[in-house]
Amino acid sequence: MPYIYGGHCFYDCHIVITVIANANINMIEMEAKNMTIKGESIQVMKGNHDIVNKPRPYSYDGYRGKLMIYLSEPLIPYKGNNQQYYLIKMNFMKEVTEDSEGVFLVKYDEDRVTKYMIQTRLSPDKAKYFIPCFDNPRFESAFKFTVYVAPEDRHMQYTNTSIIILFRLPDKRFIINYVPSPQVTLSQVTFHQSQFQGIKTSSIYTNDALIVWAPRHKLKNCYYILDLGENILQFFRDYSMLNRSITTGPINIIAIPKDLEGYEVGSWNVLTNNAIRVINEPEFISIQQIERMNFELAQQLSRVWLGNPGEPTRTRWREEWFKEGIATYLAYYYLTQYHHGDGYQSMKFKRPLDYYGLQMKHSAMLVDWQHGAGLRALQDFGNEPAANIFWRWKQLVTMKTASILWMVENWIGSQRFHQALVKYINNKRGLYISLQDFMTNLDHDTVECFHQFFNGSTASKVLNSWFRHSGYPVISVQVLRDRTPNAIQLKQSRFSFTHEHRRESDYLIPISYFVQDMSNCYNCYQPRFTIGRQTYTFSENLNNGWIILNTNASGYYRVNYDKYTWKLIAKTLKDDLFMISELNRAQIVNDVFALYVSGDMSQDLAMRILDFLDQERSLMVWESVASGYEMFKIEDAGCKMTKVIYSEWQRFLRRKIVTIYKILTNNIEQQPQTRLFRSKILELACAVKYQTCLDYVDLLYKQWRARNQSIKTSDVDPDYTGVVTVETNGGNSFAYCVHFYVHLLLNFNETLMHFLYYRIDPDSRVACYYATYEAQKSTLDGNNFNAYEIEDKNTAIHIVRRENHFIYKIPRGEPRPENYTMTTPDPITVVCNKVFLENIWL
Repeated sequence: MPYIYGGHCFYDCHIVITVIANANINMIEMEAKNMTIKGESIQVMKGNHDIVNKPRPYSYDGYRGKLMIYLSEPLIPYKGNNQQYYLIKMNFMKEVTEDSEGVFLVKYDEDRVTKYMIQTRLSPDKAKYFIPCFDNPRFESAFKFTVYVAPEDRHMQYTNTSIIILFRLPDKRFIINYVPSPQVTLSQVTFHQSQFQGIKTSSIYTNDALIVWAPRHKLKNCYYILDLGENILQFFRDYSMLNRSITTGPINIIAIPKDLEGYEVGSWNVLTNNAIRVINEPEFISIQQIERMNFELAQQLSRVWLGNPGEPTRTRWREEWFKEGIATYLAYYYLTQYHHGDGYQSMKFKRPLDYYGLQMKHSAMLVDWQHGAGLRALQDFGNEPAANIFWRWKQLVTMKTASILWMVENWIGSQRFHQALVKYINNKRGLYISLQDFMTNLDHDTVECFHQFFNGSTASKVLNSWFRHSGYPVISVQVLRDRTPNAIQLKQSRFSFTHEHRRESDYLIPISYFVQDMSNCYNCYQPRFTIGRQTYTFSENLNNGWIILNTNASGYYRVNYDKYTWKLIAKTLKDDLFMISELNRAQIVNDVFALYVSGDMSQDLAMRILDFLDQERSLMVWESVASGYEMFKIEDAGCKMTKVIYSEWQRFLRRKIVTIYKILTNNIEQQPQTRLFRSKILELACAVKYQTCLDYVDLLYKQWRARNQSIKTSDVDPDYTGVVTVETNGGNSFAYCVHFYVHLLLNFNETLMHFLYYRIDPDSRVACYYATYEAQKSTLDGNNFNAYEIEDKNTAIHIVRRENHFIYKIPRGEPRPENYTMTTPDPITVVCNKVFLENIWL
């Protein structure tokens, strides 16, 4: 029975729990935190008989959150010949605030009226803040909620709920009966109560339905997520080639106006997320926020498709970390197909995972190295529920597992890999899925002479090697050019950004490569072998050219070549960068930054290799530059970073970013990939202190700060290029390209100009906030930010604070000596230099 008076909320609750016993116990211990237990109401019913000990019925430790119920007789264990069960009954009262754990109050505005909603987030162990319970991840139960809503009162908010079977009582109260759940754990329970309204779409071929819930005036902005969800369901129907319903009931997507970190892992029928991940408001949402919105929904629906309690026949995963990795992989695979054109069409438009594959691999590598308390191997997570995996491991579990699957997919072939994966999932519906069983079936469906590795290794051996080791390796390549054919020696070791924890490693690494001169190549068209701990040597005709390992960049490892080979690669990148594929250029860039930061490559060589960047036009490569630049901030790295060296790198990158910055900021195209590229280049340009970019975003921020003042024609820079969002007093927003329409603005009547207000282009917000906060021109305080802007503001503040912390910790350092060019001087110069040196000596 919920009661909401303004910002104050509490609910009275009567709970009935059906239990069985597995031992003769005289005391029942339950979890119950921050609630008022009504002790006189506690009963443990054995049939019609209450067996609670009357002299001492219970004790409650509010600090520890423990409720002890004492019994007058021991419980009878449940057995085949004695199927005894008990009913635990009690009443309690729970106060709910906006900061409550587990169950919380959320404030939102609708039609200029402040309203409140009640929402739960019970993962990983927050159910004890919601109801007295047995919070054990191994326990499952069917849950049934009934809500009594009091008669409407002017002092109290009338509450509704999103999923209801509604009855009206004579005293004007409502009874809302929730549909009972199947057998689920507490982390899979969700309770939501609000006055939201919904829009619905249904699958053509199955009984699946999607309903998106949001405040009424926001529903028009929810069709994007509704269409996206429908596309994802259609994708899985085509992918599995089965007209199979994902759940027995509708999937409800609820926009919660609160800062939530993605969907709950265990959610399957009610998917709750931050409102900015559900509501697409074009005038406010940035392209990077849209990308995250797309990924999070695709990942969550992938989890649901792989197995959930609402399936007609339930599929269970013994290793939930492995399910997390496959869900992440499938999410990126869907997005790859979805972004090929205007949207997902059919499986005939299959595209490789290239862009997203590289993104998830570099994301995993940035955290997957030995530091602090050390890393865990993926297999160490064992049968731990995914909801209980600590947040610091989430990125490792999802991104690394998906990256390793991508590596194996590239080896056994994309079509064969996906056929084996979908066949396995389809055959395991209603059964248990285990890692070992998956690897066995993968071998069975993919091992043919054409798909085997040369030395007899199989996909399962490769996967097992990577799953049981933490971290990842770097392969040192030494080319012996004094013999014909050339000999290439490969030696692996564990990669680390610091000089600690480096040692030999024995990952089973699948090797692929290509060479500069393919005319006399032995195996580079289809090389298939794996290397282990021992140094591996093979022959190849390089014809005084380079060799590049990790074709298509799908291998989860780094490569460090000998110095001469690096110089040959650098020359090719400078003279003809398209001779090396976009994927491999991106991987080379990321490896170079990593090897420099780890102290395994000199600054001169690293800059020589990266000298081609002023010619680079690929988003994939520049994202590698951005992630490489972040590596500089790793503490205690082997490069011994100083303030002077850091400034030198910033100057170097400023010179390289000029060309692509001008191209993108002069481009009026608003396609998603162009917007994403422009946004990321703006952020990188600000990070390396490119003054033109800093001036540009400073102008945008000033215009935003003055948006409640009339726009003066002097505020418009005729040379300004970019997209600005303009809002009228009526609230209608539109985007325009200033360099195209600037002459119209300059001729606007002063009265009309009074009604136009600048708004920061969403794709430029992080850069604007970063530059403003970093320069201490503003603390970015105030209440003028909406939820989209608050997220970008917090991102920018985090970046600035991390950079300031990094710069504060590193030493000043000394400038490096200038490089002198050796020439043959004339006799006069020699005499002058001799006199000069003698004077210095004296």
